Amino acid sequence: MTAFGFLLALGLAYCAWSALALAMDRHYAELHGRGAEPAPPVRRRLRQLGGLGLVASLAVTMRMQGWSVGMVAGLGVLTLSALLQVLALTYWPTRGPALTRIVLFGLPLLLLLWAMENLL
Repeated sequence: MTAFGFLLALGLAYCAWSALALAMDRHYAELHGRGAEPAPPVRRRLRQLGGLGLVASLAVTMRMQGWSVGMVAGLGVLTLSALLQVLALTYWPTRGPALTRIVLFGLPLLLLLWAMENLL
């Protein structure tokens, strides 16, 4: 597993967990004020993006390691990113979206570096 591929999978999973957390009433209300709930289309979109991000993270790890080891490595990456997400939501609930934005904006660069690494 390469460093860029690992960071790409970790970033995808972290952003996916962030989207899934924002689809929940409690975490959405922490950011948007007490009693705020996401509208049903927003909630559905966040859930879809979260699921897509988790699948993309697993796809990256399986592309790097193959089906047998890649699935186990992917589950490890999902676990690590979930742990990071829980810690961020617990200790920095208001800074969580900023951290997620930083990770999200870094994903295209990681994808490019990972693709260049695979081509060479």
